[in-house]
Amino acid sequence: MVGVTFKTQATETVRLTEEQLQAVSHLDPELVRIGHEVVQRQKKESFIQAWRNHGRAAGWSVFLTSALLMEGFDTAIINSFFALPAFLNSFGTKGSNGKLTIPANYQSGLVNIAYVGQIIGLFLNGWLQERYGSRRTFIGGMILMTLTIFLAFFAVSLNMLLVAELAMGVPWGMFQTLSTAYAAEICPIQLRGYLSAFASVGFGGGSFIASGVLRACLRITGEYGWRLPYALQWVWPVPLALGCYFAPESPWWLVRKGRFEDAEKVLRRCTRPGFYADKEAEGYVAFMQHTDCLEKLDAKGGSWVEMFKGVNLRRTEIMFGVWLVQLWNGNMITGLTVEMLENAGMSTTGAFNMNLVLSAMSIVGVAISWVALGWTGRKPIYMTGIALEACCLLPIGILGTIPQTNARLNAMGALMIIINLLFHFSLGPVCYSIVGELPASRLRSRSIVLGRFVYVVSAIIGSQLRARMVTATAWNWGAKSAYFWLGCNLVCLTWTFFRLPETGGFSFAELDILFANKVPTRQFTKVKITHEAVEIGTEKQAFDHDEKGEIEHVEGGAQGETVLDEEERAVVQNEPVPGHVPTLA
Repeated sequence: MVGVTFKTQATETVRLTEEQLQAVSHLDPELVRIGHEVVQRQKKESFIQAWRNHGRAAGWSVFLTSALLMEGFDTAIINSFFALPAFLNSFGTKGSNGKLTIPANYQSGLVNIAYVGQIIGLFLNGWLQERYGSRRTFIGGMILMTLTIFLAFFAVSLNMLLVAELAMGVPWGMFQTLSTAYAAEICPIQLRGYLSAFASVGFGGGSFIASGVLRACLRITGEYGWRLPYALQWVWPVPLALGCYFAPESPWWLVRKGRFEDAEKVLRRCTRPGFYADKEAEGYVAFMQHTDCLEKLDAKGGSWVEMFKGVNLRRTEIMFGVWLVQLWNGNMITGLTVEMLENAGMSTTGAFNMNLVLSAMSIVGVAISWVALGWTGRKPIYMTGIALEACCLLPIGILGTIPQTNARLNAMGALMIIINLLFHFSLGPVCYSIVGELPASRLRSRSIVLGRFVYVVSAIIGSQLRARMVTATAWNWGAKSAYFWLGCNLVCLTWTFFRLPETGGFSFAELDILFANKVPTRQFTKVKITHEAVEIGTEKQAFDHDEKGEIEHVEGGAQGETVLDEEERAVVQNEPVPGHVPTLA
């Protein structure tokens, strides 16, 4: 029975549905079988073998993801500018305590206006990447990035900075999702999670660089104390745009555009020489076509509306949830660490030193996540990170409730460092692994864009709340805001347990089958998936082999020559068979 879930002795089995079987019936089953064998071989590769065989694909993925360093850099700059002496001297106003401060409305405005720009960039990328491919979209974004930095560097007022942040947010929004979709499609199964997770290194690495630059700029009291960090962003766009010109296009995008020969060339280019045997690259492309045909059932046009129809609706809901959990898990409390610690009594230098260590944890955390991804799935890492963050948020709230001492301030800073480490070990990088794997291939870029849009809108709300919780001239909750984030954390933990399926280790076609059969969330890793199209190819191969064995006789004669006995030769030449008496009709 096709499309029905049934039980064997220990494992449930799911198959292609009737509609899916019809959708792939026109493909060559033998090539699909070969492609399926390539995918199964990918699954068996160790981490080192995968890097050795597919190192070129991994290198290009890392290269394009490095664009996120710019966003991580500038986001960290803006959040830390609010406590930077040079920035305060240029734009600050005196508060009730006599200290220079940036008004809360401008603090939230400078952060949120960049989010508005990112929203524009996200939807631009959702259209451009599917229409023109990753390479041309990336290069166009880099050109735009180069132009928008001028606005920030030459700003003379907070209002002009608002415009600059809006403009720079557009290319940032493009890069946020472009690199994730590219990594998911250019890399093999065993590297897909690692390279998608590398996006977190981009954000975290940029934040770390920014922390170092800002720490060095503490001694610069003039306007170049804050202009110089903006100028350093010009280092990135030109070399990245030039390098991307030589990058391979996504083979999945080429298949969706019907450019099968180009997709085959990209596959060979992205692996070590001689990796694919005869017809294997062609078979892999056929398996991509097989996957694409499955997805056309619910996403024929790859439109925005199709994300909310059929089986894609469930995928979209999970996509939104994964992005929202990454934001509301409680890590957001670390976004204004410098200002919060200064308001609590820590020196400016001490607060920036603490911020530098906190930013370094983002890189260390991703390194730990790479180790964890080799041992366990995405969901266990996600849940572990959320639960451990809750264990840090509670003591931060308690420390914010009692009178402050230097020891308690250091303890508070240490707990924030631990939260940042936990976040970048779990939710930070693994979110990108999940969102890169979760959508249907035909909807991948737009689905990631829409999920990130939900994230950005929530981030606007969250940053508004966070700024007022921390700023002395607003609500001034300080560390007591940890209680609020703890409540959000517990909601996220509950949703993750009940709604987030495991996506690691599956091919895109297998995920299509799991969702089409409406497999329950916690059963994804417990079912056996069968490919009837692959089985047909296997049967065809066996039949062809048997048929060939029946008609070929190689007893004597030259190699490759068919040798016939006397009776067979007479039949072929339409002559009387020796010793045979014809029967009259």
